[in-house]
Amino acid sequence: MASPPSSDLPDTVGVGVYEATVDEQGLATIAELGVDRAEGELRVEPAEDGTFAVQVVLPAVQAEQVRKQGIDLQPVVDEGAADQRMRSFSAEAVPEGVFRTYLGEGGIAEELAAQAAAYPDIAELVTFGTTWEGTEMQAVRVTRNPGKVAEGSRPTTVFLAAQHAREWITPEMVRRLLNEVLTSYGSDREITDLVRNTEMWFIPVANPDGYDFTFEVPPTSDDTGTRMWRKNLRDNNENGELDGGDGVDLNRNSPTRWGYDNEGSSPNPVSLTYRGPSPGSEPESEAIDALFGKITPEFFINYHSAAELLLHGIGWQVATPSPDDVIYEAMVGDDAHPAVPGYDPDISAELYTTNGDIDSHMQEAHGTLGFTPEMSTCLVAVGSDPEDDWTEEDCADNLQGFDFPDDEELIQAEFEKNIPFALAVAQSALDPDDPVSVVGRDAEDFRVDSFTVSYGDPQTVAVTAKRALTSKKLLYSINGARAVEATVSEWDGGERYGFENDDYYAEYRGVVNGAEPGDTVEVWFSGRASGKDVPNGEKAGPRESAHFTYEVAQDTDRSVLILANEDYTGYNPEPAPRNDGLKYLDERVEALAANGVTADVWDVDAQGVPHDLGVLGHYDAVLWYLGDNRLTQDQEDVVTSYFGTPLPNLAVAERQQYLTLAVRDYLNEGGKVAYDGETTAYYGLGASNFGGIWYGLDGAPEEDCVVTADPFSDCLLLADDFTQYWMGAYGRQNSGAESGTEGIAPPLDGITVEFGSNAELDNDVNEAGAFVVTSDVLPVDEFPQFASEGAAEYPDPFAAVEGDWAAAAGHVDDGYQRLGRTYDLTNLDATDLPAFAAQIAFDTEEGYDNVIVEARAVGTDDWTTLPEAGGATSSDVPTECEAGFLLDLHPWLLNYLTPGNPCAASGDTGDWNALTGSTLWIPVSYDLSAYAGGQVEVVVSYVTDPATGGLGAIIDDTKLVTTGGESQQEGFEQGLGAWQVLGSPEGSPENLSDWERSDGLAELASVTATEDTLLFGFGLEQLATDAEREAVMGRILAHFGI
Repeated sequence: MASPPSSDLPDTVGVGVYEATVDEQGLATIAELGVDRAEGELRVEPAEDGTFAVQVVLPAVQAEQVRKQGIDLQPVVDEGAADQRMRSFSAEAVPEGVFRTYLGEGGIAEELAAQAAAYPDIAELVTFGTTWEGTEMQAVRVTRNPGKVAEGSRPTTVFLAAQHAREWITPEMVRRLLNEVLTSYGSDREITDLVRNTEMWFIPVANPDGYDFTFEVPPTSDDTGTRMWRKNLRDNNENGELDGGDGVDLNRNSPTRWGYDNEGSSPNPVSLTYRGPSPGSEPESEAIDALFGKITPEFFINYHSAAELLLHGIGWQVATPSPDDVIYEAMVGDDAHPAVPGYDPDISAELYTTNGDIDSHMQEAHGTLGFTPEMSTCLVAVGSDPEDDWTEEDCADNLQGFDFPDDEELIQAEFEKNIPFALAVAQSALDPDDPVSVVGRDAEDFRVDSFTVSYGDPQTVAVTAKRALTSKKLLYSINGARAVEATVSEWDGGERYGFENDDYYAEYRGVVNGAEPGDTVEVWFSGRASGKDVPNGEKAGPRESAHFTYEVAQDTDRSVLILANEDYTGYNPEPAPRNDGLKYLDERVEALAANGVTADVWDVDAQGVPHDLGVLGHYDAVLWYLGDNRLTQDQEDVVTSYFGTPLPNLAVAERQQYLTLAVRDYLNEGGKVAYDGETTAYYGLGASNFGGIWYGLDGAPEEDCVVTADPFSDCLLLADDFTQYWMGAYGRQNSGAESGTEGIAPPLDGITVEFGSNAELDNDVNEAGAFVVTSDVLPVDEFPQFASEGAAEYPDPFAAVEGDWAAAAGHVDDGYQRLGRTYDLTNLDATDLPAFAAQIAFDTEEGYDNVIVEARAVGTDDWTTLPEAGGATSSDVPTECEAGFLLDLHPWLLNYLTPGNPCAASGDTGDWNALTGSTLWIPVSYDLSAYAGGQVEVVVSYVTDPATGGLGAIIDDTKLVTTGGESQQEGFEQGLGAWQVLGSPEGSPENLSDWERSDGLAELASVTATEDTLLFGFGLEQLATDAEREAVMGRILAHFGI
């Protein structure tokens, strides 16, 4: 066995709990760092004046990056509370507290060997892999006569813990469960039967290197503690030492859906959710995968902390049910009756996504159904026993979570409340599709996919059914007539989902034929249960599903459906419902008719949410529109109580979530969707912070969202994932009032339209949507499943002013983007009045981000910034210069600024002159007389602070002007010419992007296009003429093959 890592560590290795008070932008910055919200790595509470008090778990190196963005993160170390836990970090070989290391005297590995040796008739120690540090990964296998029975030959369950190193409570769960099983064999009938008839594997520490590393150095005020380390100990940068950018999150490293997107896992090695360089790259992942491949367990519990959750099912995409959820839900219960008291049962991605997680992989690769209990937080544990020595204040310094109290009674209590569920899972291995449920629920034979309205015949109908049932059939009755039998077949799934988590249940489909408009159809399914598959006490024989009834409303066989989502019964933008029906339908009907297409209509206000099979699936394309609907809201959604403060635009009616999911299901089966309206992809005021907009309480979607404790879990979320990953818009900006739009790529290339129809009298173009194209963020070569492009754009006021090209620097945070060249003034003197002239436009965060023209005599270091001759520049120092973060971020600016309170507009070598704010194209001139007789280097720089910004800066028509005329003109028509991109100066971060030749500054799209979708940032009714609307509609239809 290898020894634990040395405690002689670099300062950047620590992972700690940090706190800060931030505004909305600061909260968004922190939320985007890749923290695992499901495990409570981010806690938010309201502070004064609309700010937020935040606690977050971060690597020290990432915390320092955040500080450079102007967020005053401070480590949270409460010395009094820390003293109570210091015994766990004892320098002695044997830790003094309950928690102990994996290796070393008295460690968990030693205990595993002793337990297996003490019970040879039912237990054996198995080494199944090694880590990066050479540590043996070990499990105890428990079954009767293990030496005589092949591994995995009996129904098998695996109990695993400490994939994440810092979650100390989880090894205690597994090692205590192992001890419970071993010591109860022969005296407890339930456990004795389990050992005789099944096989259980206990892996208390799945990440031994990382786990032992968390015992190395206690939390300290200089951020070098290792207690909060999460990942394994992979040396990512191969520098031979462990630092804050090392390690891989083993619960993001599995091959299934590995790296599906950058939200469910991170490509950044510094991130705590870093997925590793390749699928299954880590020896720990490989070892566990190989073990599961050998023993093919029926069930698997992967213990984590801390959030009081019982997670199951699909995690890579939000709100995605699957057939085997029937089993999962029977076993975990619901919010009112959870299988572990106080835990919240949820589908894994009810709120947020994960990809490359081990649970999903084990079911996909090995048919193992997995659960992830997120065990109790410190705060919950302390509150469970008023008589213990711990108080809530003891939890305040550790995010109220990961640092579970080192207290035997509290640890044992947490273990005991998890025992019934753990044993029920093991018992269920004997008959997985008839599981043992501690909450008394059964896994039903059938779960029908019901609906009440059909728009056609034949009509596909579906049911999730137990695979073990034989002779499955569809039965239906039209208008009460004699039942008709029809065959069913297993659905193969759609383009992206529907083909996983179906080991014991599957979706089966059949077709109803012969119904006409006005008919009522009753539908149900049947099958037979064999004697070997029924639970004790039940009889074999026929089984029948619940019945459902639908009406055939119409059957036109048309190819296009207009999905009207005007929300005329709602409250936004109107203060009260207008209740006057559809206002913007006619424009679409007429534009379709002009293209030879007659469409059907579904009115969401009048008819509710259309079913994907019952309605949407009858059409080749769906045209979904909003009209003047800003957000679909009932009266109770207009204002949301956010920590006691009523705020607007934070919630929508739950029907909008269900509508979105229905459209997603339709797209998944090959549908085509065009979605238009000014506020498509608008998710309210909280979008940047929470990744969507709320629609109901967690566990009660029909109730109003009220945020009282945690904005990331109190309410359910209509996530922005749909428009990001299905419609091609990764983000949306409010582009305000626009005059029109121009097509730039198929299917809208060559089309230019203006806004201003009659409908605009009621629906002004005043908050047009402008989109960041998903493939601009997630490149097609890495993420082909999200391939998208901008199909149109609004007129760019920052387009090249001279010719077709200019040089542009788009906004990046922490940027120091420099474009430079040298002018030879050797044959000139001051009387020639040499000047650098150009045309420039910029859109910056006023005061914080600046455009400067730097100059020096070649061969010297006497840099300065030049004033613009016409007075466009100012010598006002950057806003909050006195705070120091800008000069810390860009020390090169010390040449022009002197720190202090106040800052001075002169520095080590020169003075400060800058352009800031926003302006369209203006001519500028900078006097170069002081450099006459020699060579001068001129650098145009766009300098940004850590957060927030405008579009950036753009320059064109550059030249040297003297009394003799103009020379050395460069308009960037063929390239950058003599200009060079210099990169950031010494001391500044590397620029994420830099100056480049461009036809304009704005890179946002008014329309995004994927193979199956079009997303518009405006309404088709807002086009100025019928002819324009007809032309655009024609392109939509052609794109969809109609």
